[in-house]
Amino acid sequence: MAEQAAPRSPSPVSAPAIDTSPITDSMSGEVVDPRKLRLAFFLTSYGPGEQLHRLVTTLRRAEPNAPIVIHHDRFQNELDGELFADDPDVHILTSDAPIVWGDMTLEAARWRVFRWILENLDIDWVVLLSEQDYPIKPLSALRERIAASCADAFILGERIDRVEDPERAREGEKRYLYQYTSLPSSGLEKRLPRPVARVVRPVRHMLFSAINRLQKRVLFYMTPRALGLATRVGVRPTPLFDDDFPCWVNDCWCTLSRTALEHLVRYLDEHPEFVRWYERTVIPLESATATVLFNDPELHVSNQTLHEIQWSSARDGRPDFFHEGDLGLLRESDAFFARKFSSDQPGVLDALDTILFPQPEKAL
Repeated sequence: MAEQAAPRSPSPVSAPAIDTSPITDSMSGEVVDPRKLRLAFFLTSYGPGEQLHRLVTTLRRAEPNAPIVIHHDRFQNELDGELFADDPDVHILTSDAPIVWGDMTLEAARWRVFRWILENLDIDWVVLLSEQDYPIKPLSALRERIAASCADAFILGERIDRVEDPERAREGEKRYLYQYTSLPSSGLEKRLPRPVARVVRPVRHMLFSAINRLQKRVLFYMTPRALGLATRVGVRPTPLFDDDFPCWVNDCWCTLSRTALEHLVRYLDEHPEFVRWYERTVIPLESATATVLFNDPELHVSNQTLHEIQWSSARDGRPDFFHEGDLGLLRESDAFFARKFSSDQPGVLDALDTILFPQPEKAL
């Protein structure tokens, strides 16, 4: 399903001063001091580095001791190895193959980074961001939210069998209850004259749609053309899911505790059939991890997002860019991060910096 923005409620422009009194975890009875939470940031990246560098600089200023782990798709752009050479706690990981949004490569890359974090970093929580994200509140308030939540994870999700909107419910079924194979491309459409290609595309779409309407056993899945993904053909076998282990759809930007990471990795290791199933779905990024965590009876998952995301049209698969005209909305948001921002509009990030790092008032 398309990412969903969290409900917004009015909040002050900057977070209130940190309450240094201890917070008690209602589940364990242990005292949680927000200042002592060991945070880390996991950033996904594929750009040339300018926007990533600004985000890392801001996170480092806000959280001087937090490890920052970057997964960079080097097949999209090479990243200057000296960009973060002076910061020993910035860790850059890559993959041996290109990352393709919409298939298993992106979710699998995230899982590899989660394993790396567990094996190499001594942290309590990981905040997942992209290079096009940016904080919109002082991160001291994020610490307080995490500590007060008694949660193991923050993910906005919904069981697909309880989605009320029929179109969204059917989309969830198409993505995750079928097993797909990508149709091979002959390259014919690219060789056709442009006027002919403009006719062929809608005709093909109407043909596949007609087949889909007539039956549900075999399905042709077509993504928005702007995403550049191949059409896939899927069959609906006996599902992997049931009432005790339902399928979930989710916003793919989450914040996870070390406990949640450990439970996730252990489940993936113990259930290879689950991984194989999602390898043949569409956009597993928006279901697989949440399905494991929401179905884990030992975890407390807070069903909310910490991101502000806006969609003018969810059909094209891309959220809106924020600009300076959205500052009022961002100030009022209950979220801590927003996505997405463009590298050619630094003014909105400059304005957010005044919220993140307010200057003390000068004495009269």
